[in-house]
Amino acid sequence: TLFRSNEYKSYLSMAEPNEKKHKPNHSPKSNHKSLPQSKQLERLASYCKCCIEECSCLSWRSDYTLANPSTKDCGTCHHAIQSHLDCIINLSSPQREKLLSVTDDIDKLYEFCHKEKDNIPKNVYLYLIKELRSALSKGEIPNIESAFGKPPFETMTIAKAITALIVTNYNHLSTEQQRKISEVAKYVLYFTNQHILFPPSKYAETMPSKNQSEYKMLYLRWFVFCYIPSHISCLERYEVTQIFGQSYLKLNFPIIKKQFIDKIESCLDKMNPDRQEMFRVYVPQLLGAIEDELYNDKNPIWGSNKVPKAEENTKEDDIFPGMETIMDQDKDSRKLKNSKILSSLDCIPSKVIGQVIARVTDASKQAGPSGLSNSARDEGARLEEEQGTIRMEVIQNTLHKDIPKQHLLWLVGMQNVYVLQLPRMPKEYIARLVFDPKHKTLALIKNYSAIGGICFRQFPSQNFTEIVFHAVSSNEQVKGYGTHLMNHLKDYHIKCGITNFLTFADEYAIGYFKKQGFTKKISLPTHQYEGYIKEYEGATLMQCSLNPKICYVQLSKVIHRQKEVVQGLIEWKQSKMNKVYPGLKCFKDGVKSIPIESIPGVLETGWSPKTPKEEEMSSVQQKVILHIWNRLKAHNSAWPFLEPVKTEIAPDYYSYIKYPSDLKTVGERLQSGYYVSKKMFIADINRIFNNCKIYNDSNTEYYKCAGTLQKFFVNELKENGLYAANAS
Repeated sequence: TLFRSNEYKSYLSMAEPNEKKHKPNHSPKSNHKSLPQSKQLERLASYCKCCIEECSCLSWRSDYTLANPSTKDCGTCHHAIQSHLDCIINLSSPQREKLLSVTDDIDKLYEFCHKEKDNIPKNVYLYLIKELRSALSKGEIPNIESAFGKPPFETMTIAKAITALIVTNYNHLSTEQQRKISEVAKYVLYFTNQHILFPPSKYAETMPSKNQSEYKMLYLRWFVFCYIPSHISCLERYEVTQIFGQSYLKLNFPIIKKQFIDKIESCLDKMNPDRQEMFRVYVPQLLGAIEDELYNDKNPIWGSNKVPKAEENTKEDDIFPGMETIMDQDKDSRKLKNSKILSSLDCIPSKVIGQVIARVTDASKQAGPSGLSNSARDEGARLEEEQGTIRMEVIQNTLHKDIPKQHLLWLVGMQNVYVLQLPRMPKEYIARLVFDPKHKTLALIKNYSAIGGICFRQFPSQNFTEIVFHAVSSNEQVKGYGTHLMNHLKDYHIKCGITNFLTFADEYAIGYFKKQGFTKKISLPTHQYEGYIKEYEGATLMQCSLNPKICYVQLSKVIHRQKEVVQGLIEWKQSKMNKVYPGLKCFKDGVKSIPIESIPGVLETGWSPKTPKEEEMSSVQQKVILHIWNRLKAHNSAWPFLEPVKTEIAPDYYSYIKYPSDLKTVGERLQSGYYVSKKMFIADINRIFNNCKIYNDSNTEYYKCAGTLQKFFVNELKENGLYAANAS
């Protein structure tokens, strides 16, 4: 295998032109060992939430307004500092050192997040900050693999593929030629590892939508496992060529190839003649061979590269559990747009709604199997059940009474299905559970044979059911039978009074279970299922909560009907909006102006008058704000904020802070009448404190002054009756 080596840095400085897009400045590493233990604990407490019940305080802050600040009570929740250190206080010194390094990483992530302008990397930073703080509060080292997957993400990685390419395509060359081609390959791998990806938003208009979803997935994993760990120490860093494969290279190889050739050409003059010849001869050969193999789906090198099924059939919003805020921004905007459309339907007469529903209902009765082009996954299976082609049977073995022979045959049939479709499971284990009297099987019967089913065990006292096996015969798959089975199982358990499913899913099944409403976030208390459910090594525990008001077998049909009704109402609304009204004649009679709502057709479009803006400040309010400003200036902690920050003191301040503010500038704006509302004044004052906390470390005097003065400012707002306006 070809590995990256630092020696290649001496020949090629592989900093890409777009590396400046992401690369933040490194702040000097803090030396926590030199701090006394009390100071170390204070720093850790400032990142840990309060452990006292019903307390929502997220971090300890020293209360500098107290007469005796050495009491160590939290300035936010007023609990003792020990309430923030329950999981940390007994840790050994090395363990505490590791957690202190995590606090440094959190500070860096806050800094990177503030500088980042693109929403996707910014949301990743915020997500990692949340996870790091959560792990820190528990006294643990963070692990993010549960949310982003576990590397490597493809079986045939880039490093393995290029190694195999050299072995298979160039084994006829002499030893010296093989050494040279291997040397060039190492440079290609090194360059690929150093390549910086652009955020997905850069390709929003130029890349096909199908590729955009895949690129987002690759970008997020590269960002979390390859890029961010190069700047912080608590996350393990992976090389691109060791965890990604064909899918990554297909989307990025054209750019990597062009930039690699440009870099080689720019460095040729610095190399000796032997190396110049080596790069001129073998770089085009190797890059051409990689490109040929990369886009040839039948090639022997990438042929063994199978993407896990959980990724193969996963939609964009299912890629990373726990990361919905990152991947669903576009979807949220679509929801907002749809909600605005629906809000304009409130004025539709009930008679029209009834007519649309009747038309949709009649059309659905006439629509047979031919109308399934945009139907749900289980629509075909539901129609087959209505026609009698398939049926569902709940069967189980029993020791107390005779079991029908047909049920035994179906249980044997289900055992064979599970053995064939779940090859990792031992046959004896499958047989024991299928025929265990405590387990039941929901079998899908077709032509008097069991072609699929779900083996489960109920725990009524714990209000959950464990799903043990779920499979459909290979020749009956992709017909919606799996989804239809799961919907029947949900309805069956609602009748039994059980509202939770639990199952351990392997990496290939996670995507399927997510589509069926399962999630990795377990809402059931641990004591409710621990010791009851069987645990499997390498599998992920998932839960599905059932809603007793829903008939799951008919759910997709109902949703489809609702969409048709809404579409019919929208079409009716649009037909009314396209109506042409006669022009206004009132102006001929000397009328100079009329209310907008009196114009024919305006209200019918859904228009409504805008809410009036906040009234301008009265003279009394202006005096109150001026009084607060004078009180702030006179405060003992106001000295860092009296004047604008000078570049002689902080040369890089304005590269971090884009919208500076200070008390002198606020005073000038007060004199010029700039503030037309209370909110503008409050926003400028808060910006002073926020800028200070962003630029300065939490241990600095400036940061402490900002916290003290901000508390004083909030108290002044409350005393003068302006705090409610700020909260809104």
